[in-house]
Amino acid sequence: MKKFFLAAAVVGLMLTGASADTAKEVEKLAKQYGCGGCHAVDKVKSGPPYRVIAKEYKGKPNAKETLVKSILGGSMMKWQKIGKKYGIKIKMGYMPAQHGVNKQKAEKIVDLILKLDTK
Repeated sequence: MKKFFLAAAVVGLMLTGASADTAKEVEKLAKQYGCGGCHAVDKVKSGPPYRVIAKEYKGKPNAKETLVKSILGGSMMKWQKIGKKYGIKIKMGYMPAQHGVNKQKAEKIVDLILKLDTK
């Protein structure tokens, strides 16, 4: 029984570390591409936090495609209603197209966002 609890604790620590590493990677890319002006992992800025984005889209069909499209093409008033669902107020009504981000980088950003721990 002690071995089981020890194994569970180790797995829990590994998952926590992975989540922290993922959050750091997201923040690094956000800074590199200027996303950090409107987004953060856990803090509401003018746009939704990445962790809330992950909660909204994780497990949904076409989640990656939808988010990549938002990064590359922008979006309008998307988070005003969704924000209420999570108890947050989104200040900005649009996200401009991110012309400095190519599709490959957008996919990497989205993959990292969707890997964030949402519990």
